[in-house]
Amino acid sequence: MLFALPAESQWSECFRREESFVRRNVLGMFCCTRAVLVCLMISGVGWSQETSGDKETIESLEQQVKELQQHDREMQEHIQQLEAKQPPAATEPESPSTPGAAPAPEKQSAPASIPSMHDLHGIQWRGFAEVNYKILDQKTPETGTYGFVPGSAGNFYTGDFDLFLTSKLTDKTSVLADIDFEETDAQGFAVDARRILIKYDADDSLRFSFGRYQTSIGYYNWAFRSAAWLQTTADRPLVMEFAKNGGILPTQAIGVSVTGKIPSGRLGLNYIAEYGSADTIRPDINGDGLLNDENNGNHVNLGIFLTPDWLHGLRIGGSVYHDHISDLLLNGDDDEPVAVSTAEAGGSPTARWGQTIVNGHVVYVSGRTEFLSEGFLIRHALIGSSDVFDTPAFYAQFSKKFKAIRPFVRYQYVNASPRNVIFDDVGLRYGPSFGARYDLNDSLSFKAQLDHTARRGLPNLNGLQLELAAAF
Repeated sequence: MLFALPAESQWSECFRREESFVRRNVLGMFCCTRAVLVCLMISGVGWSQETSGDKETIESLEQQVKELQQHDREMQEHIQQLEAKQPPAATEPESPSTPGAAPAPEKQSAPASIPSMHDLHGIQWRGFAEVNYKILDQKTPETGTYGFVPGSAGNFYTGDFDLFLTSKLTDKTSVLADIDFEETDAQGFAVDARRILIKYDADDSLRFSFGRYQTSIGYYNWAFRSAAWLQTTADRPLVMEFAKNGGILPTQAIGVSVTGKIPSGRLGLNYIAEYGSADTIRPDINGDGLLNDENNGNHVNLGIFLTPDWLHGLRIGGSVYHDHISDLLLNGDDDEPVAVSTAEAGGSPTARWGQTIVNGHVVYVSGRTEFLSEGFLIRHALIGSSDVFDTPAFYAQFSKKFKAIRPFVRYQYVNASPRNVIFDDVGLRYGPSFGARYDLNDSLSFKAQLDHTARRGLPNLNGLQLELAAAF
């Protein structure tokens, strides 16, 4: 026979009842103790007078009085200890990124505990910073991002400095901002408002976000919004890297995002629906200095996932994204259009392509175990032509925490056709990453990561990444 465990609120109520019972009994004992004490004193004095002051009896009564006073003090201390043990009301501050198993888009399970939000005149904020060192074994550089200067020698860079801000306007309305200061070339810095949202939560089944959001294509971009401190590895998988840093997906847009629960009992179904405008400009990751200006049309993204009650931390889901893009190339220095021959693909520098992205993922994040796996099929279909290019991609990541250290392994794969003018800089790339994250405390972590990438038509690429990340 199975017995249901009480909820946390029921445990607290039980504790309060028990404490009240103990307190009433202890107070009753105080009253009885003091009554006995008075009776003994009166009777002792009277008896001593009647017996012509028997000193021995008086001394005995005095000793009993001292013992009763000591017992009284011990009982008072016991009550104070009971009051100190009473648990405070539980509060759950909003996290800066979104977890895998939570239905609300802003509640996340991070690999390490997240410090409490700071409050300044009603604005809650949290900050994240990082310092990195990276080295590659190839003299022919790939794209440098986050301040890294590629080449045969390694160098230090600061990566991202993130500020996460929230402010509650009403019981159901709030404002959220995710501001990133990212190092650029020559140790300059650029400001990127990765998210600026006005949020309205009608109830658990209907949550609106209006403004600039990160597209919920798959799990990783939905769960890890910003800040390297939140993720286990030193970097994001290539397929889930931010587009402005060479990632191959449209990761940011302006519009409306709606999410919520679907009545499904213990199955824990949730939905995501997004409609917005993206303007993706992605640098070629092969280091040729060109930029891909996709001129995205309005997109639609629909997703569904389940988080069953019978296995906490499990999430299974998928999404479908669609928009239209161009294949225009820009010079990375002066943003002047560059003539591109796309005769092989049957298009032109301003040809329009239908872009459809299908995702499926299985994620398990619970306790000390983390397993992330996602697969993608990216289809580009030239409008007015029969040319279609499919780009499969996936990554899988596993980590297990042992006290303060979390070893991890990740494998990723992307295979773009060399005739695909959208991803001609990507080609075939695959390989593993190994490393470990060490949490020095709840706000500081150190990561070491080795990467091996096999590339079609190019030498294998090996790299070392060291990262010190902080949350404050």
